[in-house]
Amino acid sequence: MPAEAASAPFRPWADLDAGLVSMIAARCALREHASCRAVCCAWRSALPSPLSWPLAAPTRLHGDLHRPTGIGAAGCRCVGASRDGWLALVAGDAEAPAGLLLFNPFTGQEIPLDPELYEPTHEPAPKIVFSPSPTPLDFTAVSLCRPNRVAVQRASDGRSHIDDTGLLMDRDVVLVDVVYSDDDVKVYCLAKDGQVHVLHLNRRRRSCRRRRVPPMEVGPLPKLPRGAAVFPSPYDTISKFTDAKNLVLCDGVLYQVWRRPTGAGNATVAAPAGGVRRWIHIFEGDVFVLRFDPGNWPRSSCWSVVEAKDLRGNALFVGLNDAAVVRGEGVSANSVYYWDGLRGGDCEAVVYSMATGASVRWPAVSTGAVSSPAWYFLPAGDTHRVEAEATEVEDTSAEATSPELDEELDHSAHCLKKTMSLLGFLAVG
Repeated sequence: MPAEAASAPFRPWADLDAGLVSMIAARCALREHASCRAVCCAWRSALPSPLSWPLAAPTRLHGDLHRPTGIGAAGCRCVGASRDGWLALVAGDAEAPAGLLLFNPFTGQEIPLDPELYEPTHEPAPKIVFSPSPTPLDFTAVSLCRPNRVAVQRASDGRSHIDDTGLLMDRDVVLVDVVYSDDDVKVYCLAKDGQVHVLHLNRRRRSCRRRRVPPMEVGPLPKLPRGAAVFPSPYDTISKFTDAKNLVLCDGVLYQVWRRPTGAGNATVAAPAGGVRRWIHIFEGDVFVLRFDPGNWPRSSCWSVVEAKDLRGNALFVGLNDAAVVRGEGVSANSVYYWDGLRGGDCEAVVYSMATGASVRWPAVSTGAVSSPAWYFLPAGDTHRVEAEATEVEDTSAEATSPELDEELDHSAHCLKKTMSLLGFLAVG
C-alpha cells in the first residue's frame, strides 16, 4: 500500500453521499433498511421511514403476491388509489375492453365496477376515486371517464346504481381532475381553466312536496359570491398556460396545484393592463398552489396564492390517486409530490418545495419511470405496525433480536415486497 494512502484520513460513514446511501438502502429488505437508518444521523435524514411514505411503483421484486383475477392481470393499469391500500384497475382498450374493478392487493378482495365507468374510446385511462374502505355492498366510485362526463356508481343495501352528469355538464367544459369528499357526499370537479364544479350526490328516491330530487346536481362552489373575481392577477392569465392541474381537499379546504409540465416549453405572455409588469414569464416545470378563500371577497379574489407556511407542514400528493395529504417522517413538509410526464410517455416522481421553489426527482436516485402515475399508500394498520417494528430495530440495532421479532419483521418485509411487486407488475404492464 502506498504511504500516501496509508496516511490518508479515514472518511466517516456520515460523509457518504446521500445518493449512494439511497442506492444502498433501495436494495435492502425491511430489517436492513431500518438498520441503515440507525447507522448515524446523516443516514437517518437521507432515508425515509420504510413504510410511512407511499410506494411509487418503481421497483419489481420477486415474491408471492395477490393479483387480480376478475380482469386479466396482463395489461392491467392502475387508474386510482386510496389511502387505505385499495387500487382501481382497468384492463383492455377501445377494441377489447376487459373491464375495471377495485382491488386490495393485501387481501385479494375484488369489487367489480360498472362498465359505464370506463369509456376507452374517449379516455384510455380514466381517473377513478372512491370511498374509503369499500365493500361489495357499500361503496361509491367516481370516474372521470370523459373530459365533460363524470360517472358515479353507488352501492348500498345490496343494490348498485350508476348515474352520470350527462346534460348537467356544459359541453365546453374540459375536466382534468376530480376529488371525492365522503364527509359531505360531494364530488369536486376541476376544469382546465381552473373553475371548480360541485357534483352533489343526493340520496336516491328522496323527494320534496312538488318535485322529485334528482340523484345528482351540478353547481358552483359553496360560499362563492356571485360576480366575484376568481383568481388574483396575474394568475388569471397563468391559469391559461398551466395545462397540468390538480385539486386537493385538505381539512375541508380546497387547494389547486397548477403546473407547466415537461415538454410544454416556456411561455411569455402580455400582462393584463393596469399592472406593474408588462410581461408574464411561465417556465417549464413551474408549480403554483392556490387556496379557496371565499371570505376574501370583495377585498381580493376568492382563490389566494399559497405560501409555504400555509400548508402547515403537510405534503400534498397528486396524481391518478385521490389526492392525499401526508404529514410526518419520510416526506418533506410544505411540499407537493407529483408525477412529471417524460417524452417516452412514462412518468417519474417529483417533489416541489414551497419554501425554495425548486423541484427535484424523488427519490433522489432514479429507480425508473412508471406508466401508472398513482401514489400507493400502505393500509394504516400495516403501516403503524411495521413502523413500530422498524423503530424497534433502529433502537436495538446493535442488539440481538428475539425469534418473535424476527418472525414479525419477516412478515412485514414479505407484505412490503408483495405490494411493491404488484405495483411494479402493473407499472410495466
